[in-house]
Amino acid sequence: MFNLLSIALLSAATAGAADAETARVGYSNCLTDFSITHLDQKTARRAFRKAAAEACPDERSAMIAAIKKDEMEFDSSEEEAILFATEEADGVLSSFTEGYAGYLNSNTRPVKE
Repeated sequence: MFNLLSIALLSAATAGAADAETARVGYSNCLTDFSITHLDQKTARRAFRKAAAEACPDERSAMIAAIKKDEMEFDSSEEEAILFATEEADGVLSSFTEGYAGYLNSNTRPVKE
């Protein structure tokens, strides 16, 4: 009985993690498309950073919601779960805003996951 319960719990945790990863990839891919558009337009770094903060709101919300759900399943409070999920989404955004100048200078483009 214990083994069956352990397998069920592990399966549920894995499914939740997969949902969060899928949402993260969706947000990242949306930001990739957004970045490529701005790189093609030669948008200045400061303007890109400002615009990127508002980019892909649906994908960002989906990522935050999926991570929040996972965190709450592991007994985090709602506040802790939201804080962690938002930090994770901010990390994805930061990787694009920090890398933009390098892509702009080298005339290269980010690649979707």
